[in-house]
Amino acid sequence: MKQIVNPGILAGSLILAWVTLGMGGPAAQAPDKMSGPRSTTTFKVDVDLVLVEVGVHDDHGHAVGDLTQQDFRVFEDGKEQQILAFSHEELPLAVALVVDNSSSIMAALRELRLGALDTLSLLKPEDQVAIFSFGEKPELVEALTSDHQALSEDLWALSPYGGTAIDDALYDASLYLGREARERRRAVILVSDNEPSEEQQRTAPEVVRAAQQSGTPVYSVKVGYLEHSRTFFLSHPEPRLHDVEKICRQTGGELIDTRSGVSVSQAMATILQWLKQGYTLGYSPANRRRDGTFRSIEVRLNERDHARARKYAIYARQGYYAPNGQ
Repeated sequence: MKQIVNPGILAGSLILAWVTLGMGGPAAQAPDKMSGPRSTTTFKVDVDLVLVEVGVHDDHGHAVGDLTQQDFRVFEDGKEQQILAFSHEELPLAVALVVDNSSSIMAALRELRLGALDTLSLLKPEDQVAIFSFGEKPELVEALTSDHQALSEDLWALSPYGGTAIDDALYDASLYLGREARERRRAVILVSDNEPSEEQQRTAPEVVRAAQQSGTPVYSVKVGYLEHSRTFFLSHPEPRLHDVEKICRQTGGELIDTRSGVSVSQAMATILQWLKQGYTLGYSPANRRRDGTFRSIEVRLNERDHARARKYAIYARQGYYAPNGQ
């Protein structure tokens, strides 16, 4: 019998014996009573599985929802792995809405609130949302809930202040979802001008690792005004300017910049559609060593069977950390 693996060790987790796609923790761990209905896609396996959430978009940015297991190939550290589990079910969502509550966002706060509220109407009754806000430090404003009235009141109660602790908030939200939403398709959605404070407890690489450990993609809806951003660019070092974009890419998410003419509501609706049309792949790694090292993951489409593959963009986390021990 395999030993139980700590769900904080791997992004998307290594799950034992019975594996329900969408789960992020060991099968032996009891689910939260408030976590909603289980997925019905269950596989019986005798090996550890690495689960990878995958989004596929066409050249117009629309989700591609007609692929099968045979259309995918998965590589770990450059070596192809056998896909043992596959699901394209619309799993219940667990979304951590991470809302910028800093003074720099004040001019865009009304649009931010309205966009977030519009998003609630797109959710199904079994979907859940948690709200994190951040200024100088992150705060869990509302735990995962399907109570739209409570979420609405929380959003309208936000009052901007202080700095912009983006990395700290993303770090907390990623670990929170990995801990509290093991049976759901998880995502962090950041709504911010993406202009971080210099003084933070966490760094972008730490955020990426936390998101990979919890199997949680990070999406960004960038708001604000170009003139304000130009001032930020002149006063911050170049590496910091693209931190959020890098976090999104490395965790399997994506950034949508509303300053290009897309509304916050449209951006949020697009992200939810991507999530609902996602795929879950499971494989048993050929490398069985439990040495705590980083293992890269690459998901490709099988071009031999899919002529359109070159027109599609694939979004998946770029790796995970192996567990330590025997």
